[in-house]
Amino acid sequence: MKEALAAVEEFLSHTRPGLLAIITHVNPDPDAVASAILAKLLLEKISRTRSVIIFPEGPSKISKKLLSRLSLNVPFTLEPPNTIGAAVVIDTPSSTQLSSLAELVVSLGSRVLVIDHHASGGDLVSKARYRVWRPEVACTVILVELLTQAKVKIDAPLATLSIAGIIYDTARFQRATPQSLRAVARLMEMGGAYDIALSSLQEPASMSERIARLKAASRVSIVQVGNIIVAGTYVASHEAAAARALLGLGADIAVVVGGKRGELRVSMRASRDFVALTGLSLGRDIVPLLTDILGGEGGGHDTSAGFNAKGDPQQALSSILRVIYSEVSSRIFRASKDRGKRHLHWTSKSK
Repeated sequence: MKEALAAVEEFLSHTRPGLLAIITHVNPDPDAVASAILAKLLLEKISRTRSVIIFPEGPSKISKKLLSRLSLNVPFTLEPPNTIGAAVVIDTPSSTQLSSLAELVVSLGSRVLVIDHHASGGDLVSKARYRVWRPEVACTVILVELLTQAKVKIDAPLATLSIAGIIYDTARFQRATPQSLRAVARLMEMGGAYDIALSSLQEPASMSERIARLKAASRVSIVQVGNIIVAGTYVASHEAAAARALLGLGADIAVVVGGKRGELRVSMRASRDFVALTGLSLGRDIVPLLTDILGGEGGGHDTSAGFNAKGDPQQALSSILRVIYSEVSSRIFRASKDRGKRHLHWTSKSK
């Protein structure tokens, strides 16, 4: 983390912005919101740089609930002021995730610092002159480490929000790492309340989410590769929730395509067993292939990934399923060949 903190200090020294924008992806989830607030704290403590937090299209529903529950009055804006001199992009590897702010960030060129944790880096990560990047289960973990290295204290409400961000992005520690557990321990020592963070994330699914899950199941296409079940479907919204629901129904990997007016949003989820059996990572292996085929951008982790592009949802879904079929079958065939036998067949069922 010493090198990471040095990169932040070098960025501030070279850009010397009058006003710094801290920007997250559209509708930031608890991990992105916590990371942005922690980044503002870090930047203002180590350099007294004035900064403004920008949450494109506003925080997500669960993020708003957390901020209210913890009585955290965090000033933010939806659009950048005209006086922005540089930007720190948080938890966002690809410019397509910034919506209308993408043009601004790209135009700033080398006056951008990217702090990100996704396994597959998008165009922002790959092109950034200044970056703090490593594959990690939550961006909040990286920010907590930076603040610890800088010896900056985090107050109790923000520590609790940060715990919630880590819980959220690790799916309640189903994707835990030693670093994430150490970060939560540090946050609890600073006064963070684990029980409040956990309970604040628990809420019943909305009516629209419940309907989206049911529609996703009713439209599902199933591809079987050996003992692997790949489920694909399309909905108008709540793609991530629908993907998780398909895993709960028995899929090893779920692909849900959504979006409106030609804008595609793809959410993918896979089980840990799928990753262990095939060695495939959604973020590292599948997303780059989709970029080549569909021309969009995305990022993610081994068991969770997102992708944005343009096109027809059903055609895109068909292309994605064929990519996954090809990759999974080649991995299984390779393993079977090593054992001197092959057990592969294709079956596809749609409703």
